[in-house]
Amino acid sequence: MEILVSEEISQDYLAEVQSILADQEFLSLSQYVHHKWTNRLMHSINVSYLSWKIARKLGCDEKAAARAGLLHDFCPYDFNKKTPTGEHQAFFHPKAAVVNSQQRFDLSQREVNAILTHMFPLGSVPTNREAWIITLADKICATMELCHVAIALARRNRVVVVPVSA
Repeated sequence: MEILVSEEISQDYLAEVQSILADQEFLSLSQYVHHKWTNRLMHSINVSYLSWKIARKLGCDEKAAARAGLLHDFCPYDFNKKTPTGEHQAFFHPKAAVVNSQQRFDLSQREVNAILTHMFPLGSVPTNREAWIITLADKICATMELCHVAIALARRNRVVVVPVSA
């Protein structure tokens, strides 16, 4: 699987997230339906891009926002199935996303905090600006996706996931 991106997407953004977007395990998120009308990969890309743009505008750590936004739901399993701990998915998946992310990528503490707290108010209160940004971007993207409205990079095929021919 690979991702094709249009030329209108900022090269600065892509430079921050390229290593994650090249990871096949991460790309497998495209197999999981998310918010009824999209898949978890596209949702994560949208949260990441929106978080990067907001962080850049506010003078925050745009790299941490972009990466944590991309990895906040890095859980390659069906959210409709019972969690190993029996916790509700809303409480379990942020912890699972951190574990999965740390197994494949080097994360800053700022990124870990943002991933762990992105479900606020259902979970812990975010403790840095980037975590608040990802929490907000996640809610905006989820709302738009549930209303079946294309947002951010899902609009006009700015990002397309394609299977790689053998």
